[in-house]
Amino acid sequence: MKRNQLSVAVLAALAGLPASALAQDSGTVYIPSPDIEEVFVTGEFIPDEKRDTSEISNVVGEEDMDIVPETTVGATLSRVSGLSLVGGKYVYVRGLGERYSFTLFNRSRISSPVPFQKTVPLDIVPNNIVRSLLVQKTYSAQYPGDFSGGVVDIRTKTIPDEDYLTAKLRIGGNSETTGGDGIFYRGGENDNWGWDDGTRKVPKNVQKLSSEEFEDNPYPQKSNLGASFYNNWDIYEKDMKPIYSGEAEFGKRIDFDSGMALGILGNAKYTNTWNNTIKDLARYEFTGVDGGSNQTVDYTRWITKQTVNLSGFLNLGLELNQNNSVSFTAINLRQSEDEVQQDRGFSSEDDVTDGTFVESYRLQWTENEIESFQLTGEHYFPSLNDMLLEWRLVDGSGSREAPDTRTYTYAEENNGVMAVVDPSRQAAGDLRDVFQAPDRNYSELEDSIDDIGMDIELPVSFLDSVIKAGYSDYERSRETEDRLFRFGLLPSAPGYVAWMTPQQLFRNENWADGYLSVRDFSAGQANASGVFPFAESEESIKAYYGSVDSQVLSTVRLQLGLRSEDTDITADAWGGNTEQGTDNRVKRSYSDTLPSASLTWEFLENMQLRVAYSETVNRPSLLEITGSTIRNPEDQNLYRGNVFLEPADVENIDLRWEWYFAAADEMSIGVFSKDFTNPIEVAKIQAQGDIFTWFNAEEATLDGVEFDIRKDLTFGTWFDLDPAWDSLRASFNVSWIDSEVTLLGNGETAADVPLTGGRQIAPLYANERPMTGQSDLLANVLLSYQDYDNGITATLAYNFTGERIVLVGDNNAPDIMEEDRHRVDVLVKYLLPWGNNEFEVEARAANILDEEVEWTQGGQRYERWDPGVTYSVGIKARF
Repeated sequence: MKRNQLSVAVLAALAGLPASALAQDSGTVYIPSPDIEEVFVTGEFIPDEKRDTSEISNVVGEEDMDIVPETTVGATLSRVSGLSLVGGKYVYVRGLGERYSFTLFNRSRISSPVPFQKTVPLDIVPNNIVRSLLVQKTYSAQYPGDFSGGVVDIRTKTIPDEDYLTAKLRIGGNSETTGGDGIFYRGGENDNWGWDDGTRKVPKNVQKLSSEEFEDNPYPQKSNLGASFYNNWDIYEKDMKPIYSGEAEFGKRIDFDSGMALGILGNAKYTNTWNNTIKDLARYEFTGVDGGSNQTVDYTRWITKQTVNLSGFLNLGLELNQNNSVSFTAINLRQSEDEVQQDRGFSSEDDVTDGTFVESYRLQWTENEIESFQLTGEHYFPSLNDMLLEWRLVDGSGSREAPDTRTYTYAEENNGVMAVVDPSRQAAGDLRDVFQAPDRNYSELEDSIDDIGMDIELPVSFLDSVIKAGYSDYERSRETEDRLFRFGLLPSAPGYVAWMTPQQLFRNENWADGYLSVRDFSAGQANASGVFPFAESEESIKAYYGSVDSQVLSTVRLQLGLRSEDTDITADAWGGNTEQGTDNRVKRSYSDTLPSASLTWEFLENMQLRVAYSETVNRPSLLEITGSTIRNPEDQNLYRGNVFLEPADVENIDLRWEWYFAAADEMSIGVFSKDFTNPIEVAKIQAQGDIFTWFNAEEATLDGVEFDIRKDLTFGTWFDLDPAWDSLRASFNVSWIDSEVTLLGNGETAADVPLTGGRQIAPLYANERPMTGQSDLLANVLLSYQDYDNGITATLAYNFTGERIVLVGDNNAPDIMEEDRHRVDVLVKYLLPWGNNEFEVEARAANILDEEVEWTQGGQRYERWDPGVTYSVGIKARF
């Protein structure tokens, strides 16, 4: 039935007349005056977005997010087929790491506070600001070209249809944390709000000095500088607090007589989480390719972490008329972590059975923040065949501040007394995985984004086509600063001074007596080891694209697209004897033309086949191409860029069969293949300790199969039971993925890989291996019950993540593997009407089977811990 005939039928039904009474041969419609007061014109039915698009994608809507046990975007996306969550923060699409995927907010890029990465840690993004999540797995020309694994587009909430106010409180705990003891140190007064109050700042008299000026100070001025640092090293134990959170949201709509409408939507959320992790930790020295090894470290690692998340969201929408609207969106996401790490056990250079008992500590406070301000517009032009013009202006920033990260180690001396480890008394080189001296590190990162874009869609009658074209101008800059102070004992210090606790050791009396030393290690590291304290990088991309989406036959839809990108990347690092803009400054320019094509064939009603092909690129990012060595404050490891790094080219082929066999039921089977030329991989630098670098491997392939099914279980209808039994829904997805990286070409050795400064990568454990972070098998089962009449929602969710490489081995050392893991989560909610208002009570529990996490190396324990069962109860009111 054509749309105009359908409209006639609807009007006839409303009027209580047959459709034939309205349609005459002349084509004129005569409508008698029926006894009705109102006529409602309903919109055209729009099918599932995943079904209606030309690309292979998955969409998670508000209704889907309402029934999953997770509360953050990252954890929610782990329920999507082919996606896995790594480190609780980063989403891997089809086994490809964060460098091969990117995250957008409303089609726009956002800044990241993560060093060396452009991706966003998705545990910082709460579900409550999200309208829907699009995971697009095949490339299309409107998206940036550095798309290889997939894109996650977070579509935020928009102008509300009615006024409302909601408030929610939640409290909970963890079986390994709540009610037990944690390890703490004295912090600032505002820690529970996620802001350092200045307690951890560099002392003001030190801030005024450069690294060189600090080092030029003689005694006793230098001792005075050392004594000015806030003396708060000591650790103590106390009871762990419960998890708690609160959030509020309001919506307001104002309709004007002129037809304009103004909408305001605001949201704020606060979460305070405490977590204890106790790990059994081992390290090994591998003696040969046969896998023989000696254990060098046997630790119990105790980590207590407080995480404070604070988010704010505001959307202002102005509907000028039915064809024109403008929207302003502001997002602020903050995540602060306060972490104490204690390692206790035995360490040795050779064999832990003859090792030394040690205690090591790390105290680290970090503040991550993401801001994005977006001004967007949508304009329809009926006179131009309903052409749509969309534009966007984006100003975003990201920051990471880690002030006063303190590390120190105490080791047992021959007399059985624990003494502080420092190079002048006890060589840390005789021990493994210890801190060389008491250090205090201060690091900052600032990331900013400016993005201007415009998109045009023009429907044309020829082959029922839609022509799209667009332009974007994207610029990004990043600056990092790292300052390291190293403390020690002077030869004049009596032996008993080394036995003091840190609080006693760094008291004013020891500084006054000349027993202690301090160095600003930043300039010295830059000169001696090329570890530079200052770095900056910039990336600019100008892009144009065009595409056509045509219904070439009644059952065949074809989309063709082409994107052109011109990219400039500059990077620099300096400090010590190296001036800014000299030895380490690198500039690269790239020009890429990226085609994409997809074909959809609806060969049966509600059943279709998709095939897609595209070429994409994975470029070196930010600091990866500079020849400098920079400390990553995220993991405390050193990373050295590689000026010889080249972009990786990727060819993508996808095929998916889809069957939509009922209103809410669907099934799909997809296969995909990706070929990488010059993939960018990570390796250790030979004879440089734990310094990592990037290099271009020879090639890589990734192939996989995805199966996805969703079905309403209408037991009430099937077996003539109570209608409440029609409220069950089941979904299941499983992904099998296989990848292989060939690191070196035929006849090549590690020495043939070009690296900065004439260095070479360490000999490889194997020339072929799976890609890092890629699991062979991923699976999800979700069984949900939604009884709207009685206000009951219940969900049982199962997640399986197969074995994957978490750290790449080198030389004789095998890869470090995360073993298979199963997880079961539950959610129960009850909605209680209260007059014109609503109250909702919920209970959540994660990892209810209390599954452990285990990493292994060469089949031996590397790290093992129990994350425990996390649980919470909450109440939500809507007015």
